[in-house]
Amino acid sequence: MTSVVDQEYWDMHYHQPQFVYSPAGVEFKPLFDKFLKPGGTCFEIGCYPGGYLFYLGHTFGYTISGIDATPGVADQLPANAASLGLKVGEFTKGDFFNFRSNCTYDVVCSFGFIEHFTNVEEVIELHLALLKPGGTFVISCPNFRKVQYVLHRLLDAQNLARHHLPAMDLNRWERALLRHGLQIQYKGYWRTADFWSDSGRSNYFVRLMRRTLRRLCKRIDPWLHWPNRYTSPFMICFATKPLAPAAESR
Repeated sequence: MTSVVDQEYWDMHYHQPQFVYSPAGVEFKPLFDKFLKPGGTCFEIGCYPGGYLFYLGHTFGYTISGIDATPGVADQLPANAASLGLKVGEFTKGDFFNFRSNCTYDVVCSFGFIEHFTNVEEVIELHLALLKPGGTFVISCPNFRKVQYVLHRLLDAQNLARHHLPAMDLNRWERALLRHGLQIQYKGYWRTADFWSDSGRSNYFVRLMRRTLRRLCKRIDPWLHWPNRYTSPFMICFATKPLAPAAESR
């Protein structure tokens, strides 16, 4: 595993007394409606604390499963899912790079996982190994390049260092997926502008700039629909696996 983030960070980040599911915080809903089919099974890599997986299970009726290295994924997360009336599959606490399963799924997804690793193609290949023929692969991550890079470099440098910027590349994802015979349904940026930080304590000026920038983005984003590589906060890709095995291109 070639992660740019220590597991200790995630354990501390998700150490909270109670997770409250809020579908309002889930991005990409129109894209989910367009490219996902109801019914079947869904597996998320890096699934804790479960917001996206719970939304997909509730909206599309999936039996949900996943893997994460964070404590709570094997007991707290499925208990939370069951309390919401969701269909619960299997949840594994462990290292995804050592995970092997005989099961495959109708939807395999990750949201904010790939950008923490330098071995991008291997990460994608391991996702695809879990995908059924005819299934849908969904991958998303933040966009910290271009203008976003400048903003995070100035105001959120500690958090920026936890992200591997070359992994934030839609064309690189597409090349890896096409090599494995998948059909790209959609790839693009999501929303116009947003900014958040996770760099801990800072001086008053930096805190002021962060708040000002966040408020500005919240004003711009609702009325300007311009998904773009410069200021959009997210990128996402949907692809389908063929029913018949395809020869891997070189």
